[in-house]
Amino acid sequence: MIQTKLLLLEYALFKEKDLDIKRLGAVRGIKELLMQIDFNAEEVPLENLKKLNDLLESIKGNSLTSAELKLTEELIKE
Repeated sequence: MIQTKLLLLEYALFKEKDLDIKRLGAVRGIKELLMQIDFNAEEVPLENLKKLNDLLESIKGNSLTSAELKLTEELIKE
């Protein structure tokens, strides 16, 4: 479900008159991180923002950017 939201958001960004490069980078970065997760073997905390951010930071090996943090917050709220 979260991957579908990201795909739709990425598509919507390309349709905008002024492409938000920073936001597009965040979408693509989160998509890349999620592709590294085996959703059948691992439980992804899609209802808990802190746990999701912790998981993504663990996979990334670095802190999420402010754009990525804002994006994960939006994805959890929807």
